[in-house]
Parts: sequence; C-alpha cells; structure tokens
Amino acid sequence: MIRKLIRSAVFAGLGMVGLFLSYGAAVSAADDKLPDIGEIMKKGHAKTDGYLAKIGASAKAGKWEDAQTDAKSLVILGDALGKNKPPKGDAKSWEALSKKYSANTAAVLKAAEAKDAKGVSAALGAIGKSCGECHKSHK
Repeated sequence: MIRKLIRSAVFAGLGMVGLFLSYGAAVSAADDKLPDIGEIMKKGHAKTDGYLAKIGASAKAGKWEDAQTDAKSLVILGDALGKNKPPKGDAKSWEALSKKYSANTAAVLKAAEAKDAKGVSAALGAIGKSCGECHKSHK
C-alpha cells in the first residue's frame, strides 16, 4: 500500500516536472518571436514607460541594476529592428540606419554597465537624434 502511494507520488511529481518544462519551452518559443517595428518603437520609445525613459531615469537616480536590465532589453529590440522590413524606403538606407540604431543601443548598455551617467545620457541622446532621419526615409 505504501509502495503504491510512493509510486503514485513519484509519477505525479514527474508529470508536474514535465508540465513545467513544456510550459517553459512554450514561453521561450513565444519570447523568440521577432517584434515588429511598431512594437519596438512602443517598448523602446514610449514617453514614460519606454526603455529610453526608464534607463535615463534609473541612471540619473543611480539605480544601475535597473538601468542595466532595461538596457539589455533595449539591445534586444535594437538588434531586432534591422530584421524587419520598413514600410517604405531603400533597403540599403534601412540597413545602415538600423545598424546605427543597434550600435547606439549597445552604447547605452555599455555605459550602463560602466555606471557612467554621462555616457548613458549621451548614448540616449544619439538615439533620440536619429529618429527624424529614419522616420523621414522609412515611416
């Protein structure tokens, strides 16, 4: 009787482990989905809760863990931007501008990791200054 209960508990536990592992795989697959340009801009550039605003505020407040975490997420978005096709404009221009954007997001992360508030501000400013050129050609 006790052996049957133990065996049932072991199998139930293994079933739960399998369920959690399959759930984790499904979540990972969903996270690997390429964000579109609109999603990248919203997550990155929203006025109050976009990564640019949050990183700037965190760096200014000396909350470096928060700045670094958000900067890592911004780099992921920066890398994803060039994998999208723009609504209009030349492919070579898109490639050049999206590479520049990606490099600027990497500069934000580098400055955040160095706990360099001025560097973070400069890198965020470079991203902000690039908006018009890209939007004019590709939005």
